[in-house]
Amino acid sequence: MAYKALYREWRPKSFREVIGQDHVSITLQNAVSSGRISHAYLFSGPRGTGKTSSAKVLAKALNCKSGPTAEPCNECEACGAITNGNSLDVIEIDAASNRGIDEIRDLREKVKFAPSENRYKVYIIDEVHMLTTEAFNALLKTLEEPPSQVIFILATTEPHKIPATILSRVQRFDFKRIGVSDIVHRLKDVMAELGGAADEDALLLIARKAEGGMRDAISLLDQCYHVGEKLDTGRVVAVLGSLAEEEVYALSSKLLTSDVTGTISQLDGLMLEGKDPGQVLRELTEHLRNLLILNSAPDALSLVPVSRDLLPKIREQSKWVTAGRLVELISVLIKTDGELRFSSQPRITLEVALISLCAEREQHVPLREKREVQAVTPETSTGPAKPQAGLAQETAEGKEAAAGSKPTDLSMAVVRTEWKKVMALVRKASIGIHALLLEGNPASLADNILIVSFKAKSSFHRDKVEQPENKKIVEQALFSALGYPLGIKCVIDGEATNHTEPDDDIINQTYQIFGQDLVEIKD
Repeated sequence: MAYKALYREWRPKSFREVIGQDHVSITLQNAVSSGRISHAYLFSGPRGTGKTSSAKVLAKALNCKSGPTAEPCNECEACGAITNGNSLDVIEIDAASNRGIDEIRDLREKVKFAPSENRYKVYIIDEVHMLTTEAFNALLKTLEEPPSQVIFILATTEPHKIPATILSRVQRFDFKRIGVSDIVHRLKDVMAELGGAADEDALLLIARKAEGGMRDAISLLDQCYHVGEKLDTGRVVAVLGSLAEEEVYALSSKLLTSDVTGTISQLDGLMLEGKDPGQVLRELTEHLRNLLILNSAPDALSLVPVSRDLLPKIREQSKWVTAGRLVELISVLIKTDGELRFSSQPRITLEVALISLCAEREQHVPLREKREVQAVTPETSTGPAKPQAGLAQETAEGKEAAAGSKPTDLSMAVVRTEWKKVMALVRKASIGIHALLLEGNPASLADNILIVSFKAKSSFHRDKVEQPENKKIVEQALFSALGYPLGIKCVIDGEATNHTEPDDDIINQTYQIFGQDLVEIKD
């Protein structure tokens, strides 16, 4: 006997076997039980979610020997013929290859005949949105007033392409994507029936790749599983050409820490293994999405479909950056995904995107109006790059890296010009600290220390900002906005600071007349 694909073998034969579509199954069962059968239905939703299977189950429920019944027996001759596709009264039509007006006219003529051997004649028209406008028009009258023993079930993945005149004549049921946990449970049932063994992480990976489609998941399982062998994650990764979770985690770690060399080196290794740039990009984007969920809603673990071994790592990784930064990264990667589809050099397109994201994180702000930001040089850094747990951790590392390097072209005029940007970065990191800092103003700058002055009545705000963990956030915002590792000192108006600055108004006027490139300020 010829081999039968698993997705055909495991096609639902009753409503209870249709996974994840209870809202549809229960409604149809109630309609059959109460005798309130509509003459036309529209089943819409993503591929592989049970539309055509549900249509055949409904046809069996109506024509079962013991029916009409809420659940077909799957034992009588009528049920067997419909399951095997041999019933003369259940006609499946592929609208993609029978989309013209002539085919619909032929259908209209055959509809007039009574069922050959069952109670109802059921027409299942798959991918109905492929019909031409003329064909839809020819179907209208028959769809509105079919013979009493005829039922139409239309199925489509693109309901927006169906004319409103058709939609108004049918009962519409929207099938949803099937959850990862439901798919994994079904795959376990399949493996148990096959007598095989599989790691749960391997089934989880298959379920994620199926993107909500049960048929796709079972097809992928059929592709990966070999009789007599245990199905593990390594085999699934090798067969599907995807990335292992640890590889995606390592790549994202290098990206988040602005490790340009490490990012491009790992990407090169993945390309040498034959990985597709688009696949790498999509899996990296999905990983960053998981980080964003954990960063924004730490308790929403059900929305993060990763293995139990990786979960603690990415929970910690999600603390390295702010939610705002993750949104920026994901937005750029999604845009790059669109560019890859039309790029003749997809690898280079991906490399450029990743390098620019690393550089953006390093500098955070490009060159400003003829003023070149002096970046921290490699010679001043100590030790390898470390994971950056938000703004607070980066500040200490930035100051350490730049120890002994004194700014040569930073003045209070520049600080005050960029103060709004500093405040915006502080707000992104902590709304509470931003509210405290609103009461202060930059007063003077010397020896890499910025004095922030508070009014006498705002001593509480001064004390709070002066706390070490809060100072680190402000200092990192200064570093990100100005390109210099500055410290801060919070004082009350009138306190002696021993820091003096040239008159800022004179400096600003001089800059406007001669330009910053031609002006040199000396003590």
